[in-house]
This record gives sequence, structure tokens and C-alpha cells, in this order.
Amino acid sequence: MRGPAFDWRRGGAVAIGVAWAMLALPAARQLPSTDAGERFYRAGLDAGGAAVTAVVQGDIRVRSSEMPCVNCHRRSGFGTSEGPVTTPPVVGSALFAPLTRGSAQMGTVTTTGPGTRPAYTAQSLLRAVRDGVDPAGRTLSATMPRYALSGETGAALTAYLGSLAADPPAGVTADTVHLATITTPGVSAARRASMLEVLETYVRHKNANTRNETGRRERGPWDMARHVGKYRNWVLHAWTLQGPPGAWPAQLSDLYREQPVFAVVSGLGDEDWTPVHEFAERVRLPVILPQLTLPPAEASGEGFYSLYFSKGLRLEAELLAHQLQGKTPAARVLQVSRCGTTGHSAALALQKRSPSVDSACVDAGTAFTGDWWAGTLAGRPDVVVLWLGPKDLGAVADGALPGAVGTVFVSSTLLGEVTGVVPPSIAARTLVLHPFVLPGEFDRHAFRALAWMKANGLAPADRGVATNALFAASLVNDALSHPRATESREYFIERIEHMAARSPHRSTYPTIAFGPQRRFASAGGYVLKAPPASGGHFGKVTEWFVPSP
Repeated sequence: MRGPAFDWRRGGAVAIGVAWAMLALPAARQLPSTDAGERFYRAGLDAGGAAVTAVVQGDIRVRSSEMPCVNCHRRSGFGTSEGPVTTPPVVGSALFAPLTRGSAQMGTVTTTGPGTRPAYTAQSLLRAVRDGVDPAGRTLSATMPRYALSGETGAALTAYLGSLAADPPAGVTADTVHLATITTPGVSAARRASMLEVLETYVRHKNANTRNETGRRERGPWDMARHVGKYRNWVLHAWTLQGPPGAWPAQLSDLYREQPVFAVVSGLGDEDWTPVHEFAERVRLPVILPQLTLPPAEASGEGFYSLYFSKGLRLEAELLAHQLQGKTPAARVLQVSRCGTTGHSAALALQKRSPSVDSACVDAGTAFTGDWWAGTLAGRPDVVVLWLGPKDLGAVADGALPGAVGTVFVSSTLLGEVTGVVPPSIAARTLVLHPFVLPGEFDRHAFRALAWMKANGLAPADRGVATNALFAASLVNDALSHPRATESREYFIERIEHMAARSPHRSTYPTIAFGPQRRFASAGGYVLKAPPASGGHFGKVTEWFVPSP
């Protein structure tokens, strides 16, 4: 709901302390739930599950499903802005309280005139949604659709808006924010330590400065409290999951019940992360940039609460499918992986996009001997894709891949530091799928993070893991500095969406960007030429590119 009467930026806009219960809660209590209101807000569907007619810009007729409320007011209900158009908050504490101008500190509060309005009621809100008229009788901006809404759906919408940001999120107290980081089984001790030492050091320094931050806020300009929230100490909980993925949901439920957390920051996983993703969506828990080999296959659309660096191995499969597409004559391709591993999942993803690719899934007990390679490669493929980690790739025997195999692809995600890992016998014909910053540019790209680690006496075994953990923690800290971030997990996530691309910090990816429908921050990669056996640098076979969906 836009327009001068909703210009919430012009002082006294929120009046947070006015209780929703005084004005709208009785109507909400008569409803069985707010589900119907949420459905209209997010999908533009009424109580019967159908779209209704809406009019925008005076005479343009659209369907409500084409312009649902969430498009402008966002999932949180706290709104946003685009150019000269401001979309105000529609959370209950803002709607069902008078809008004033001026400063209580300076004794200049005004309750009448432009930029003010009386509190909404259920009836005046329905009028605004239908006719575009605010409680003061002023016409709202023409960019606000006028929906032909029934009374039943209007009542449900009123109840839903009243529920937004009505209660403090779990994991937040008056002076503390509880955060967690999650590690799944199979993650090496060195990588886990690289992440935890950065997160723990960051939290320690952040808490040491909380008193100074609070003092600066209190001594700052009169309006600083509107722009900088109450500073709280952080408590970091390290959640380590055990056993197969099927056992993780119960463990997460127990951990969350024992100590609710506001958000998950970073994390490590070398198995399918889907159980964690589904748990987070169910309890509406933000998960910010875990470092994963295999994120969920689908983390967009209905997925909102988890933000990922990239699709991991699935992205590499997309990069390779793009490379193989349109080759004339068609290359004979064989991919090799260990059964039941994330490498096998990458092989399945490639085969889905390129059905003509042949696959060899190898049990854990089978050794990659010269005889095994000779039998497997009897069909003499042109291209071999090795979805293997350093240990298995290192077992590729000299001469195992015949000269007829012109190209070998390996995974940068599975190999980690690929320098020196590619066997000399195949280095000259090996290409690396690499969705990260170029190896030779990492130190310059991440110099700020590396300098921070050095200043704090940290020498992590995995610098990439440490850099990504620092990026996630810094982004969370920046988002939590806003006063509304701890009032609404949804707004916290929207702040990160807005800030990630502009952060002065760096990760192992060239750029990071999110959006309302974008949950994977980085969608492209390089194909690199492995250094020769005699040593040297990686060469670019392709510039950075984003494969087609």
C-alpha cells in the first residue's frame, strides 16, 4: 500500500508499542487460522483458492495472482523501495497504529497533515485494499492494486498481517542472539576446525565491541535508533550431526528444542543437505551460506529460508553439459564415480542433462587398479569425467587412460586444492570444472579476509573454508545491525538479499548476489586447463560463463 499517507520513512512511522490486540486481534481470533490470508498475501489466491480481479495504475486490469502483495511488501511485510516508489510496512504493529511525523525526543510529533494517518481497523484496511483509500480518506498511489476482495478473504488477510512480526523470533532475548553452525558427518577435522576457529574468533571480537557499539548508538544523532538496532551479544552453538541423513531431522529437532537459535551461520556438509534444508523451511529458520558439496536440488520457488553459495557439484554438472552440448561429431563420454557419494549425485545430474553419457558407478570396496581401468575403458571413450576425490584420483595408475582418451574432466569441488592432485600421467589432457575465483587470483581477491585471519593469529588448514565462514559471519553481522532484523527472520533474510552484492568482504566466489527468487548466489564457473606435470599455472579454457537452465 503505497502513497503519501503511508510514507513510513518520515518519522514516528512504526509506533511499535501499540498493541495489535486492541484493534484487530478479536477479529483474528474468530478465524480458524491465518492460512487463507497468507495464501492471498503470497500467491494472490482468495479463500476459495481462486485469483480475483485487480486494477492497477487506474485502468489496467490484472489477476491478483499476477500481482500478489508479497511482490512489493516482501515476505516479511516490512516493504521495500524502488526508485522514487516506497512500499511501506504492512505488519500489524505499523498498520494498526497511528502514523505520525516528527521526533518525540524533540517534541515535534505531528498527528495530522501529510505523512500521517489514523490507525487502520479491519474495516478501513479492507477499504484500502479494495478502493485504495486510507483511513484519513486520502487516495493511495495508483501503483497499489485495487483488489476485488471478498469480506471472508479480507478478514483472513487482516488476521495474517496482524500476525507478521507480532512475536519476537526464537533465539533472541533482550541482550543475546543465539546462532548455530551445522556440520554433517564425513567432514574432515581440518575443514571443521578452519570454519569454527574463524566463527568463534569473530563472535569473540563482536561481543567485545558490543558495549562500544551500544554507546555509539546512544550518543549518536537523535534518529540513529531508527537506523541502528539494539546491539546484542552473540552465542554460537556448534551442532554436529551424526549417522545417515535420515537421522538428521530428529537430531535437529532435539537441538533446536534444547536451545532455539535465530539463524544458522555457515556450516559444512559433504552429503546431501536436503534434510537440513527441509527442517529449516519447516521451522522457518534462516540458514546463511553453508559450505556444501551438494546443496538441495531445488532451493528456489517455495524455498525461502536458506541462502546458498552455489549448486555445488550440480553446478559443475551443468557447466560440463554446456561444454559437451553441440559437439560435432558427438563425443563418446564416460563418467566414473563412487556409488552412493556426492560424486555419484553429480554423475546423475550430468546424465539427466546429457542422456547419451555413459556411467560407471564403482563400489567403495573396488580399487582403481590398472586392470580395472583397462576393462572399463575398453569402449575407448573420447572424454572421461572423473567425479572423484583426491585419494581416488591419485590412484589413477600411469598409463591407465589410453591415449585415445583425449580429454579428462575433474571436479574442483571434490578436489579442493587441485594443484598437485592431478596425476602427472593425465595432467596434459585434464580440464578442471571450477565454479570459484581463479586459483591464481584468490590471494588478491580475498586479501581482506586473509589479513583479518593473520591479524588474529589464525592459520587455517583450508583457507577457502575459513574465508567463506568469515564472509557469512560478516554478512549476518551487517544484517543484524538493522533494528528490524531481530524482529523478523524474514526481514533479516531480505536484508541479506539486499546487502550481499555490496559487501566489502569476499568469499571464494567472484561475486555474490541474491534476490527474492534467487537462493544460489553464484551460478557460473570456468573450465580450466590443469598445469603441466612439470609445474605451472592453470589456464582458462573458457571465460566465466553461466550455463543455461
